[in-house]
Amino acid sequence: MVSKKVKDFLRSGEMHMEFEYKGDKNAASEWHRLRNPLRVVLNAIIIYFCMFIPSLRIKRGLYRLLGTKIGKNVVIAPEVLLDPIFPELIELKDNSIIGWGTKILTHEFTTKTTRIGRVKIGENTVVGAFSVVRCGVEIKEDCVVAMMSLVHKDIESFELVGGVPEHEIRKLEKV
Repeated sequence: MVSKKVKDFLRSGEMHMEFEYKGDKNAASEWHRLRNPLRVVLNAIIIYFCMFIPSLRIKRGLYRLLGTKIGKNVVIAPEVLLDPIFPELIELKDNSIIGWGTKILTHEFTTKTTRIGRVKIGENTVVGAFSVVRCGVEIKEDCVVAMMSLVHKDIESFELVGGVPEHEIRKLEKV
């Protein structure tokens, strides 16, 4: 049942989906029902390798092999962690910069729910070092996310946001 819901979501254009766990444990204990564990292990090996290689060209190429959509001139700093369960739900548009140690998540669990979501980061957007981007979030173009922020909702174009959770600090000027 879960597998069919996930496959339907992956084919859809929806930003996120949430479903209730009806077992007797908790939703996280059944993570292997979302994705084949061997696929997750392969994804994790590639993602962890990419965390430490300096070549942006090789890093972008390996992430693209996992299905991550990466535009031109995207910079992914060292120690960036893309979610190994669904890296294909991440889209980084042209000229975006993902700062050192940032985590981009495409799934989350509570005791009774599972949430899966796409993450879209727009053109010319900077996500500061050590930030966390929650699943189901779109950060539109020409934004800046201050370092060490938690992005838990959509961010409109030309905004500087920061904090835990993030909040608007000020509007940015259109160039």
